[in-house]
Amino acid sequence: MQVWTRLFAKSPFKPLIKHAEVVVKTVETLDKAIEACCEGRYEEMRRLAIEVDEIEDMADRIKEELRDSLGPRLMMAVPREDILIYLHMQDKVADSAEDTAKWLLVKTSKLPEEVKPLILEMSGKSVEAAREVHRAIIQMDRIIESGFSDREIEKAHEIIGNIENIEKEVDELDTKLMEVVFKQEEKLSWAEGLYILNVARTLSNISDKAKDAAERIRVMMSK
Repeated sequence: MQVWTRLFAKSPFKPLIKHAEVVVKTVETLDKAIEACCEGRYEEMRRLAIEVDEIEDMADRIKEELRDSLGPRLMMAVPREDILIYLHMQDKVADSAEDTAKWLLVKTSKLPEEVKPLILEMSGKSVEAAREVHRAIIQMDRIIESGFSDREIEKAHEIIGNIENIEKEVDELDTKLMEVVFKQEEKLSWAEGLYILNVARTLSNISDKAKDAAERIRVMMSK
């Protein structure tokens, strides 16, 4: 019996927690790369951006192993399809971090001072979102173990609410950043503006995907 099969047999969410840990590491490493970029440490930025790609590859490998191990014969408290959908959404959080890292590798560009605080805050909020997804899947495991107790479900709803609030905050920061970029249009080249906006867009996708994962947990609890 494969290790993932043994884990699923014990709890359907233990392997998802392991995957979530790698997802969090992907986003945390991206945050360090963003910080290095804002501080002009471009060699370190590139090293960290490459590391993001490597960690995301690890998350993909774990995801494929989980899919292969999650056979129809396994008896679980929630439908197999829901778990697979959740796994896909959780993995998208790491994918979005990788997308941002790719933009950091495309061009070594000095960010305008007005942009840096917004990018750094968006990055920090992205880490918060990923960590809350990790908390949410741990809580879903507790819900299963408790037999869907109301108290444990209430805790999960609180975490989901946190993720939704973070996503709203990131959206607001993204809007502010766009305003700053367009106010700087006479100072920035087309390529520089495109670069900044795409770094911001892919960063905001992290919390978007975290929200999607949280919504799937809400669906699983309702069943």
